[in-house]
Amino acid sequence: MIPDLEPPYDELAERAVLGAIIADPDNMPTVLEYLREDDFYLETHRLLFSLLYKIWEDKGKDWDDIVLKEYIEKRGLKDKIDLSLIYSLVEEAATGSLLEEAIRNIKEKSGLRQLMDLSLNILKGIKQEPDFTNLLEFLNTKLIEISEKQTVSQYWHIRDVVRDVIDIIERYKKQEKLITGKPTGFFDLDTLTTGLHPSDLVIVAARPGMGKSSFMLSMVIHMAMVEKIPLVIYSLEMSKEQLIMRTLSLLSGVPLQNIRRGFLSDEDMNKLKTSALELLKCEIYIDDTPSLSTTDLRIKTRKLKKERGVEVVFVDYLQLLKPPARRSSRQEEVAEISRNLKALAKELSIPVVALAQLSRQVEHRSDKRPQLADLRESGQIEQDADLIIFIHRPEYYKRNPSPEEQGVAEIIVAKQRQGPTGIVKVAFLKDTASFKPLMATGVSTVESYEPDIEEEFSEDDLDLDF
Repeated sequence: MIPDLEPPYDELAERAVLGAIIADPDNMPTVLEYLREDDFYLETHRLLFSLLYKIWEDKGKDWDDIVLKEYIEKRGLKDKIDLSLIYSLVEEAATGSLLEEAIRNIKEKSGLRQLMDLSLNILKGIKQEPDFTNLLEFLNTKLIEISEKQTVSQYWHIRDVVRDVIDIIERYKKQEKLITGKPTGFFDLDTLTTGLHPSDLVIVAARPGMGKSSFMLSMVIHMAMVEKIPLVIYSLEMSKEQLIMRTLSLLSGVPLQNIRRGFLSDEDMNKLKTSALELLKCEIYIDDTPSLSTTDLRIKTRKLKKERGVEVVFVDYLQLLKPPARRSSRQEEVAEISRNLKALAKELSIPVVALAQLSRQVEHRSDKRPQLADLRESGQIEQDADLIIFIHRPEYYKRNPSPEEQGVAEIIVAKQRQGPTGIVKVAFLKDTASFKPLMATGVSTVESYEPDIEEEFSEDDLDLDF
């Protein structure tokens, strides 16, 4: 604790809660929803709560003061907990709303003490290791831990959930829309997936050169410009200027190479300026902090959701994020990053779209087509993701691609937790590195897809390629 500062606690509230448990053991489940032993400040109260919890585990609600006395003696606590204390606590027992208030007070004071401890650790850290970045990372991580401890886990009776789901289904029925989530702008893809949904972790994965960032920007432009959806891009690979330059190229149709070289006609400049004016109307937020940690990302996104109402998060790309803490292996770090992104999507009830690099294992395959096995550098990614999309351009690997392959990319839905898999064919324009829906040709742009299951997997395949 911080010297000369009295740790906050509420002795009367602690006594009222302990008395409530002793007077009526049926109160224990209610108390356990919110409190644990270390939430009580006074040592005697912590010991008694631990003892009451043990009795409740062993006996349920069928015990009395005689049983309590036996447990006190068995644990050698006679010097610290006597029956006179027990009787006085019963007289102070809280009930109903008073019990709820006492629980809240204890939890709040416990959180304040944790903040005091954290402050002291920060002060010690400044003296011992005055590294601002490390200390800030430590502070952010601990603040999230404290915040999560203060959050009470909720549960619902199935009748309430069923009613809510029926309401959602009825809304879908009234809309009669193929796409009920956030549209990506690729109609066939949206038809297959019904769009990007709240709480979904969406992984868009490919080998370098396939156009992950360009595909992301195509979705961003449609969502922000057409659907008017506020969103945020965490760009760990490109600077904000590079990102906007690419976006302007996509919008205007002016080749990116011409923009970078300055080979621009007056017509090109007019197109770029017109596109820039359109882009200014969009609610797009960009964070290009290098080596961003998942802790910082979660803090920033919470703030953007609260203050700016962002509805979709894009991350370019997953393996460049830093985990909340160092792990013994890179596999464990990538797994931790994946879990944090899924937790963020669920916490804020928004889709999180994370780009990801695939291992070189793809290059060793004859058709070069990605498979779920290529994500097993961290099986956690495959486990956490609600939707996994691979980008594959057959022409990239061929000196003389067939006419059917030229300018065509496969958007492979390799996993969809709530729907079918499939392959959607889209157009890829090399000059602007952009993806567009294929024009109607009478030929279906959607194909079936069956994920291949590889027989063996070894540590030699763990090539993270970053």
